[in-house]
Amino acid sequence: MLLLEVSDTEAIAGENAVAISQLPVVWQNIAAGESNVALPQPKSYVQMAQLFQYKLEQGDVDLFKERPDLIHLKPYFAQLFGQLARETLEFYGNDFLIENYPNFTEILRQLESKKIHFSDELKVLSIGIDLFQEFGYEVPASFYQVHLAPLFREHIFEERALRFDPRDAEYKRPWDAVLHACKVFAVQMKIQSIASKYGFTYHHGCGCNSHLSAIDVCDGAFEYELSPQKRQRWIRSFIWTMWYEYAFFDLVPNTSYLV
Repeated sequence: MLLLEVSDTEAIAGENAVAISQLPVVWQNIAAGESNVALPQPKSYVQMAQLFQYKLEQGDVDLFKERPDLIHLKPYFAQLFGQLARETLEFYGNDFLIENYPNFTEILRQLESKKIHFSDELKVLSIGIDLFQEFGYEVPASFYQVHLAPLFREHIFEERALRFDPRDAEYKRPWDAVLHACKVFAVQMKIQSIASKYGFTYHHGCGCNSHLSAIDVCDGAFEYELSPQKRQRWIRSFIWTMWYEYAFFDLVPNTSYLV
């Protein structure tokens, strides 16, 4: 790859990336250690942000490398997706702030104050706590919020189509990005293994309909551990996928026919 030698571009792992000074301010603060985050390896996340922004705002994608007949469209792509890249990074930079993560103690207090019988809800909360013990601040706040979402529905097994249900309109883009990022199967397997301990599995369809489903815990529970040697690679892949799913959310053709 030809690396550009300009002041607002640098090389990361042999690829072009924007300089930290070109990132949204929230990421500049993370890079400088001036943000209230608890990322275990902030430099790695910042570098991903630098690469992500460069690739979208410069049209550095396979489409234009493999389809020279479309190269004339590259400036339009870069203008649109550059904007979406910055929106995406702005959202996730803030989503990593500690104050945006769920307060599990407060959620438990709310459950105790509103419901007499909440054994199933307590299981969902326990899933969220176990997920946090597994992933902590390696993943953004919206990761936990979408897995706790059944707590705030009519009942925990209620199915909702995120793209079409006005009740979730505020959260549909980041929540759907998390669910689609579960195409990184190792992460999904860990999520489902934790849920299975409590007799549940998470379901998500391409109409962005998502819900919990009950299973027989005796027959359905299973153990799965992320390989220590591959864990960081899987986490990076999960975050990267989440980012582009968030960026492309409004570009995906949708139809309620899938719901």
